[in-house]
Amino acid sequence: MAKLLQVNNLSTEFRTPAGVVPAVRDVSFDLDPGETVGIVGESGSGKSVTAMSLLRLIKSPPGQITHGTVNYKGTDLLAQSDAYLRSVRGNRIAMIFQEPMTSLNPLMKVGEQIAEVIQLHLKLSRAESRNRAIELLKKVQIPSPEKRIKDYPHQMSGGMRQRVMIAMALACNPEILIADEPTTALDVTIQSQIMDLILGLKEEFGSSVIMITHDLGVIAEMAQRVIVMYAGQVVETGSVFDIFDDPQHPYTRSLLRSVPRLGSRTAQGRHRLQEIPGMVPNLINMPEGCTFRERCPIASAECALRPIPLHAVAEGRMARCIKSNSPVEVAP
Repeated sequence: MAKLLQVNNLSTEFRTPAGVVPAVRDVSFDLDPGETVGIVGESGSGKSVTAMSLLRLIKSPPGQITHGTVNYKGTDLLAQSDAYLRSVRGNRIAMIFQEPMTSLNPLMKVGEQIAEVIQLHLKLSRAESRNRAIELLKKVQIPSPEKRIKDYPHQMSGGMRQRVMIAMALACNPEILIADEPTTALDVTIQSQIMDLILGLKEEFGSSVIMITHDLGVIAEMAQRVIVMYAGQVVETGSVFDIFDDPQHPYTRSLLRSVPRLGSRTAQGRHRLQEIPGMVPNLINMPEGCTFRERCPIASAECALRPIPLHAVAEGRMARCIKSNSPVEVAP
């Protein structure tokens, strides 16, 4: 099966008064038709910058994509004109942004914003676009869509605004849907509804999904493959079953241990979450060798000698750790 999307050695940096921040370093992955790939990691690990770089949405300056290719059905998006990218964004590849209140135009009614996408890409009339907008609001389960299309973003709740963002993303039946922390700042009940909605619409439209989140529970439910990022690099990849059953990188194991578990109690009736000690390193002055070694419970002197390459540890599995199973070096 031909790959729908192939990302090769993608690198993005930001130039700041303090120095150059290498936010994404040599990130590579691919996406099959109909597949859901999850990208996980702490805040500051490079997940969102990776997503923005795929569609060349990094503001320049200060940001710059310095290296790599993003091949969509054989076409490198990073080498195309701005006009070509505009024809792809929101049409063939759509994105649900992390914070809808800052992504939606506060001066436009939500129906007008959805219809604008439809008119731009599908070339429908104003009336047809409005009807399509109403239909999409129904699909994302917004009640009384005929009335709500006249609302401004501030007149809607956070969950409703996120549903509007999903409706906009799905307006043109995209082949790839990038969901960047789509449930941030929503309560647990609404989070579940939004994730069920994305999953159901994915099945209806047959889209492939790149799900970016720090919530491993979401990944376990939705993804087939997982990419774990730390300090701008991919530190582990594999199927969702492999990652959860037999994580190979200490960072992945630490992430899994920090997830709350029902029924987990000590003899005193309490259970303390196992936090990851320390902080993500300063990307301007990263430590020598493994970037995780200063927080790693199994680090040794060898971990500081040189950068650790991403290597195969089993079929379909890669990790960036010298203590993982059967390392066989491959391209980063």
